[in-house]
Amino acid sequence: MQVVILTAIVQRSSHFCVESSDIADMLGLDYLKFLTYHQEMEGIRKRGYIRIDREGNIVIPKNVLNSLTENMPIRPEPLTGLDASELLIRIKHALAIRKEDQCTAQEMEEDLTTLMELNPENSVSRTIRRIISELDYRESVTLYGLVYRYYFENDDMVGWHDLDDYVNEDELAWLKSLYRRKRLILQLDKIIEPSGMNGMMNKDYFRITQNVKEELFADVGGVRKVESFVKASRKLSASEITKKTLFYNSLEGQQVKRLIELMNERRFEEIRQKMKEKGLRTGFTCLFYGSPGTGKTETVYQIARESGRDLFIIDVSQIKSCWVGESEKNIKEIFDKYRQTVKAGGTIPILLFNEADAIFGIRQLGAERAVDKMENSLQNIILQEMEDLDGILMATTNLTSNFDKAFERRFLYKVHFEKPSIEARAAIWQSMIPVLSEDESIQLATDYDFSGGQIENVSRKRAIAAILETVEPNYAAIRSYCEEETLSGSESKRKIGF
Repeated sequence: MQVVILTAIVQRSSHFCVESSDIADMLGLDYLKFLTYHQEMEGIRKRGYIRIDREGNIVIPKNVLNSLTENMPIRPEPLTGLDASELLIRIKHALAIRKEDQCTAQEMEEDLTTLMELNPENSVSRTIRRIISELDYRESVTLYGLVYRYYFENDDMVGWHDLDDYVNEDELAWLKSLYRRKRLILQLDKIIEPSGMNGMMNKDYFRITQNVKEELFADVGGVRKVESFVKASRKLSASEITKKTLFYNSLEGQQVKRLIELMNERRFEEIRQKMKEKGLRTGFTCLFYGSPGTGKTETVYQIARESGRDLFIIDVSQIKSCWVGESEKNIKEIFDKYRQTVKAGGTIPILLFNEADAIFGIRQLGAERAVDKMENSLQNIILQEMEDLDGILMATTNLTSNFDKAFERRFLYKVHFEKPSIEARAAIWQSMIPVLSEDESIQLATDYDFSGGQIENVSRKRAIAAILETVEPNYAAIRSYCEEETLSGSESKRKIGF
């Protein structure tokens, strides 16, 4: 019966939404009769052949459809023989599925608990099984979320907003209520504790206690040093970056293509090795500069995605501090953490300074004010770190006139992003608003000297209007949005620069 039901689901899966009633109709059953096959449906789900979202809609995972398309056996992920590292990855995957609403919190918790029971001989499984034996499934999901945030996101300061993808509103309200009253078993058993920064605890944020982390992560390198959590940076995994099609003018397109080829893992390591043999520095530095909205930052994201490299995105505003010496400490921490990550092995991540002119500016001669001295000190540290870099640093800026010449010399590649040509603009229009004809796209590209960011603004306005008015805006409406995208006040309209 499972085979028959799965066949019906696959047959129906070409539709956007597969409901249980659709499957009942295909099998010639009334809906009540079909509900008696709940155990068969649950068996298919537990094998990983289908997922069921919170609305009850049935979803077939991509790997299952790919196997069917290629006429290959569907091989469910193994349930046994998993070590601590593999179990952590399975926790990450399970939370991603839950985030997409393709299972309930309780189903996810049951599946993960089964995995822990089937793989008892490692620190992750032993610790989690000991803790969750006394927990309601909602607290267990909280624990899994905290494990994920710490291990994969370097996040040791978690709030309920970080976990709301994994539990529904009622479940979250229940957890918050017990937490405020200090009645969660996780609190009573000292599994979690309040978290904070610079020695100041914040009751609205929490983390796994040190003792539990030592026990939990014993088989995967133990607890990370506190210094590894750099508050002025955030990590974005390559797998989290959404694919986007970007359009370039001829020269910059050639340069970006070359960079993508260089960043290919096999090619990159080959180049690094040959540079070492020649006694040359192996650091790879690249500056993207030019007009706002021309795709500089998004290009870095897409290079990271295509090369499978994680991004360390630096928040310049958090580097600078009013406390003497704190800014210098922050920037050193960033490069220290990046250096540790590179030394740990694996694919080298990209260190990204966005809007870099705010920190890579011209140094002040004869600086006397404390602020100027701090700026000079920061820039000297960065210059030295770039000199010694054994990794990949990328920076973007709109204002190259603010750049110190010493920084310019330290960038191996410099790519100038100009406003897109008419041909490139027409392609962007066509990509973002596919209903436009070729002639309409060319006309808009000719009439409006927009950047890609401005064209995206028009596209978003059109999408919002379609939602509000329940009809697709016509070509005249799109042109009106274009007019709104310019600043008036003089004969020649100025374009918005962001």
